Amino acid sequence: YPVVSVDGVYVPVQIARGYTVAALPTGVVGQRAYVTDAASPSFGSAVSGGGSVVIPVFRNASAWIVG
Repeated sequence: YPVVSVDGVYVPVQIARGYTVAALPTGVVGQRAYVTDAASPSFGSAVSGGGSVVIPVFRNASAWIVG
């Protein structure tokens, strides 16, 4: 796995996987990914598909959120 140094401590770099919104897994809180078909994404809101924007998302307790 790739690693980076943060204040002299080496930590792994997490590589997020890309999905369409419809194919996002159920996920667990804190999981990160990116979507390849977001429609009019707004930071902090639930992501919706059908567009062409590639953007990172994370899973909260009930939905995938833009961010």
